[in-house]
Amino acid sequence: MIKIVVDSTCDLDDSFIKKYNIEVLPLRISVNNEEFLDKVNVSVDYIYEKMREGIVPKTSQVNPMDAYSVFEKLCNNNDNFIYLSFSSRLSGTYNVCKNILDEFKEKHKDLKIEIIDCKTGAAAIGLMAMQAAKMIEEGYSFDNIIESINDMVEKTCYIFSISDLKWLIKGGRISKFKGTIGGILDIKPILHVNEGYMEVIKMVRGRKKTLRTVVDLVCAESKRFRGQIIGISHADDIETAEEIMKMIDEKIGKQQYMVSKIGSVLGTHLGIGGVGITFFKEKIKNYIE
Repeated sequence: MIKIVVDSTCDLDDSFIKKYNIEVLPLRISVNNEEFLDKVNVSVDYIYEKMREGIVPKTSQVNPMDAYSVFEKLCNNNDNFIYLSFSSRLSGTYNVCKNILDEFKEKHKDLKIEIIDCKTGAAAIGLMAMQAAKMIEEGYSFDNIIESINDMVEKTCYIFSISDLKWLIKGGRISKFKGTIGGILDIKPILHVNEGYMEVIKMVRGRKKTLRTVVDLVCAESKRFRGQIIGISHADDIETAEEIMKMIDEKIGKQQYMVSKIGSVLGTHLGIGGVGITFFKEKIKNYIE
């Protein structure tokens, strides 16, 4: 048996997680000094509610003991497994879990155990996990699945916009001066994930122009692989997500979408109203419809 493990930064529908029995490692979130386990004893809706009240939650990596417990259970069940980890450049979770898994590899040489730095998060890992789970269902070998996941990591594109600069100010991502000036001028940053880092690629003035720019980028970057499932993730703003889907459909024809709410960890940093689009720039190995 091959199992898939993700952490709670992965945005994937609960029904899919249950259907394919995917293990989820929770990161930690603190609200007013009260710590929660992401997606275990706190919901993303609760976190967004607190953010609307002006509270800035704090996030931290997976608890090593929680990770150890999940990996130990899988090994005791004699399961081969693959952990799709949140970007090592955005969280310490990858390094913590890699050290633990190195220990389990020594103990269980008969099992196939792998950790992959996905160099991204949210719906991007969701799309990877979806493909990996379907490959397991189709009977692909462990090595073939690893090869395909590594191919996905290299070909994944994640473009997103932020509706309000105040969350970057509160999180210390930009200075208060720059953020205030940007807010006055109605400037919206457009970012992408490059080699695990979040980078600003454009600064656009006005909401409508920002959405058009994002859609143009998505349509241009995905032109070599039409017909794939496109991930749309939003920070408590389904209306904008639907607007973007409509704009993409109008530009390149009707597409398939996986829509999800950006989880608590990334949502805390991007702020309410952020919207991301993720897809593969080229067709990946063994892609399953």
